[in-house]
Amino acid sequence: MGGCCQVSEYEIDDVARAVVADFRKRSRTGVGCVAGLTHGNPLPAHARFSRCIDHTLLRPEATRADIAQLCEQAVEHEFAAVCVNGAWVSLCKERLCDTKVSVAAVVAFPLGAATSSAKARETEELVDAGADELDVVAAIGHVREGSWNYVEDDVRSVVESAAGRIVKVILETAALEPFQIVKGALLAKRAGARFVKTSTGFHPSGGASPEAVALLRLAVGDDVGVKASGGIRDCTSALRMLAAGATRIGTSSAIGLARCLGLSTTPLRELVSDPERHAAVCETARREHG
Repeated sequence: MGGCCQVSEYEIDDVARAVVADFRKRSRTGVGCVAGLTHGNPLPAHARFSRCIDHTLLRPEATRADIAQLCEQAVEHEFAAVCVNGAWVSLCKERLCDTKVSVAAVVAFPLGAATSSAKARETEELVDAGADELDVVAAIGHVREGSWNYVEDDVRSVVESAAGRIVKVILETAALEPFQIVKGALLAKRAGARFVKTSTGFHPSGGASPEAVALLRLAVGDDVGVKASGGIRDCTSALRMLAAGATRIGTSSAIGLARCLGLSTTPLRELVSDPERHAAVCETARREHG
């Protein structure tokens, strides 16, 4: 299914239905369980947990001091990126310019209901401020009503304004039906997005799930990233997302996860192959669930 975006407009609905049917069949029969729904785990052989993490702070009450601390922690733990609201992009870029940590900024967050031109202008402003990656909320209402041309053009407007930067498209999967998730992901890929993403973490319907991650991975194949975000607060949850096909985890609990998994001598690929194995010694689970 990995090349399924290379189809005509008339075929894409059939492809989306086929992906959903394949997902349901595999889930029902237990073929490879959730972790076996793709061609293979897309994580690099020598992947490190910290490099799969977007260290996230999107609370509206966050202060300059909070953002500065976020950047310091991201450098210390060598996370892939910090993910912040647009007002903090220039500060993050200043703090991280000589490091390997990228600056990710959210666009039309958390509702996704801005006009496409507003999303494009916001993207241009964030790129000018130094954003390396843009996490844009898709037009969720248009996804739900099936206004697919709008959905694709909306994503493309951000991709074009990003001028080659990574664009991650947030689909708010907990609020959508499987067909809507798959078709939204296919159109995001066709519009040039480099990642599809589960959730904002702000929607009342909920956040990421391994099933949603696996469905996204089955839809886009192995050449587009899948970011799991929303409600991931303990190591086992994070490992389940990676096992299901995620290549990036967005979380505000990154420090606890990194400290806990950083003590493990088990390679990440092995941990991901059996997420429950870590649960017995997981400090984050004890803190999260008492």
